Amino acid sequence: MSDEARERQAGSSVANDDPDPGPEQFAGRSLLLADDDEVPSEAPNPDVEALRVLVEEANCQCAPYQSVAVAAVQILEKALRYEQQAASAALSLGQQKKMGAMVETAEQAVTVLRDTLTAQGHKVMHLCSSESASGLDLASDDAGQPWWFALSNALEVLEQGTDQMTSLTTGQPSGSAARELSQLIAQLLRSHHDALLLEAEEWIS
Repeated sequence: MSDEARERQAGSSVANDDPDPGPEQFAGRSLLLADDDEVPSEAPNPDVEALRVLVEEANCQCAPYQSVAVAAVQILEKALRYEQQAASAALSLGQQKKMGAMVETAEQAVTVLRDTLTAQGHKVMHLCSSESASGLDLASDDAGQPWWFALSNALEVLEQGTDQMTSLTTGQPSGSAARELSQLIAQLLRSHHDALLLEAEEWIS
């Protein structure tokens, strides 16, 4: 075999082992990467996950837990209505996504808590339905308001809810499931309040 043939064979071998990537090959790879990046990630929500762990380990049948759970559901559902209004009135897609994530968290928390209610707990919720309906009517009256108005209302409701859950915390025995539950809900409401407050500050500035 001539030297030229050997060089040609060697060059062909190297090309097969490590082909020179042309534009089309790069384009194909980048599309694959883009597809991977676009797959939605189901990242767990810390607030909801902590709540799920609590209800799995706690005695959810006891009266103190049921009392706090009923109060928490009412407070969360009220806050949820105002958060939904704020999300609907958002000024940008970024704001809408942030508030949408908060709404989703509140919805998940309500679902988890409702699933732990006993028949007596559901009965108490039913007895309080008239009060909840009044709150729903008030929230409906504010629907369609400008973003700043909706945001202010949501901040006020979240602050009130945080104060209520904090008060419930102090009335529960240390280390009890009821106390831990009220602490978790107060923390969730406070985090939502702080996030909306940050949005307000950024908008003002």
